[in-house]
Amino acid sequence: MSPHSRFLFVALAIAFASSALAADPAALVAAKRQLQAGVSHAKPEEILRAKASFAALLAAEPESAALNYWIALADWRAEPIVLRTDRDEAKKLCKEGIAACDRALAAKPKMADAIALKASLQGLSLTFAPSAGMTLGPEMDEAFGRAEGMDADNPRVVLFKAIGTMHKPKFVNGGPDRAKPQFEHALALFERAPAADSTAIDWGHDDAFLWSGQCLGQLGDWRGARGRYRRALALNPDNAWVQYVLLPQAEKALAAKPDSTSQARKADQP
Repeated sequence: MSPHSRFLFVALAIAFASSALAADPAALVAAKRQLQAGVSHAKPEEILRAKASFAALLAAEPESAALNYWIALADWRAEPIVLRTDRDEAKKLCKEGIAACDRALAAKPKMADAIALKASLQGLSLTFAPSAGMTLGPEMDEAFGRAEGMDADNPRVVLFKAIGTMHKPKFVNGGPDRAKPQFEHALALFERAPAADSTAIDWGHDDAFLWSGQCLGQLGDWRGARGRYRRALALNPDNAWVQYVLLPQAEKALAAKPDSTSQARKADQP
């Protein structure tokens, strides 16, 4: 995030705050859509504008755990994209996201979504301080377990845990093989989750498909990965990451790998 972008965030937050006298449900829905559009387009500046919108609403309702959560989620969404070009700004986003989670938990200590999101942000922070994994790793595991204990049917909690497991080394019970059943569990929870109010924390269904697709790809199951990416696009056709990177990657891998059934038929021919 450039200095200009950071200035833009502050300026937008101030501008929105001047008109936000109370947390407006319609404004919250609009900010959620703004965030999703930024994620779909893989544009951190759009995600930053959404973060500014949430910050403006927070100015009218400073004790809101949900608004602090959305700010932290915007940081989590933006950090991997920003990391490609600006390591220092990505590190700041991690810190700001963790701070926003802490504010959410100060207002609502048993908010499972915020507990899991903070643990996931801590996982991202290990990019900048790998040695901290010895202490943060157990802390994150405990947090995911505590969040699941509080809200066992929350698919986003399980999704965050699965993403963390996939990125952990095998010697600490990580890797795609251990993450796979966790992704399957998250998908099952999303499938049976009741319809939520438009202002609720309701993101993640397409994310579960795209992340489980990456997990399957790491395990060499490119056909399964392709199926997951297609399901993700069915839920969110605008997701550029899936459409232009992940799905073509799976298609390329499948094209390079002969179909086992076709190979068996050829072997049977005289």
